[in-house]
Amino acid sequence: MEPTEISAGRLHLRPWQGSDEDAVYQACQDPDIQRWTRVPVPYRREDARLFVTVTSPQGWDAGTAASFAVLDATTGQLLASVALFDIKDGDAEVGYWCVPGARGQGVVSEAVKAICRWGFAELGLARIEWAATVGNQASLAVARKCGFQEEGVARMGLVTRGVRHDGWRAALLATDQLPQQVQPR
Repeated sequence: MEPTEISAGRLHLRPWQGSDEDAVYQACQDPDIQRWTRVPVPYRREDARLFVTVTSPQGWDAGTAASFAVLDATTGQLLASVALFDIKDGDAEVGYWCVPGARGQGVVSEAVKAICRWGFAELGLARIEWAATVGNQASLAVARKCGFQEEGVARMGLVTRGVRHDGWRAALLATDQLPQQVQPR
């Protein structure tokens, strides 16, 4: 899969670069990112380096993941991360996190909508799944804003750092109507 960039109004999505290491390291020190995502804890500088220079490029090369830095289109400041991963057989899963200073502004919802449109149009995906640990209200709100249809709770269905949790599940199909505009809160 060829790495690509996506312009989405006030946002610019591009593949991760080595120069993003410091920004990723800083972002992943956030307790909420550590609590609700699968990033290593503690999050070390080596983890950021590995993510931007090895893990992300390997996903693109193998065609199994498309990871994007979500940047302010004007300033280039890192706002969030969004990715399609486990890409296979017309399916993928979406994952994301947001830096604390950009939360509550619709950034992640806009980025998720952009990456889903791209995944359906360019990758020919039929289904994009979303999952989050029960209780992650912010992630659930994003999924709902983006039109994901809730499918239920997978009891003890998510494993994070070796611990099982109940997980909310939802999906968006290529045939679903995507919301046209995400309004900032």
